[in-house]
Formats: sequence, C-alpha cells, structure tokens
Amino acid sequence: MRILLVAAAMAVCLPLQAGARDLVYQPVNPAFGGNPLNGSYLLGLAGANNFRYTESPEAKKERAQQDALFGGTDPAAQFERQITSSLLSQIAATVGQQILGENARDSGTFSVGGTSVQFNRIGGQINIDITEATTGGRTNIQIPVPQY
Repeated sequence: MRILLVAAAMAVCLPLQAGARDLVYQPVNPAFGGNPLNGSYLLGLAGANNFRYTESPEAKKERAQQDALFGGTDPAAQFERQITSSLLSQIAATVGQQILGENARDSGTFSVGGTSVQFNRIGGQINIDITEATTGGRTNIQIPVPQY
C-alpha cells in the first residue's frame, strides 16, 4: 500500500517542470533606461518633496506662524488638541444619535461654541440647519429619515 502511495505521488510530481527564469533588473527612472511613462509621475513626486526648498520666504513665515499658533510639536499642545478633538467627536456622535438614531427626536437645537445645529423631522425627511455665529455661515442639509 505504501509503495502504491509513493508511486502515485512520484507520478504526479514528475511531469511538473520548474518555471524559473533569470532575474533582470529594470530601472524605474526613464533617465536610466526605465519606462518613459514613469517620467511625469517621478517629476511630480520630486516637486511634492521639494516644496520646502521652493516656497517663498513669505510662505515659510506664514507656515512657521501657523505652527507656533497650533503648538507645533509641543507635547502638551498636542495632548490638548487630542482631548479637544475627542470631546468634540463624542458631542458630534451624541448629536447624530439624537437626529438619526433609533430613538431620535422630532426636532431640537444644539449649540457648541459658536456653532448652532437645529433640526426638524418633517414627513420622511430631516432638515438640518447648521449656523456658525462667528462667520455667519449657514448650511442646510436635507436627508431622508432612516428606516430601522
């Protein structure tokens, strides 16, 4: 029985040939013999990486001011931003549940900082008005009521 199994395994393996071939290096950069279609892609990458060297002194100054304003790499400032972001995310999730959740309310108003969110459920539609007090900007969103 064993001999039969070994013979069957050898019969299956023998006709298979190895499909190996030589490895050939082909450059990516067209300047060194690579595909010419890669040229614009590589030029775009180089331009994106060189923005710090090609930006104007005014742009560098403005970027430095914004880094200083937002705390740059100061660990305490980063921690403060993360905590603020986390709290705002939880508030947004709560507002979303009040508007779209399974036990959603028919209407309501939420205010966070200078932003006011007012919503009304009318028929099969929810009208959401988002008003920003500082800029006076207003956004109106109309979405269908989700079916649970």
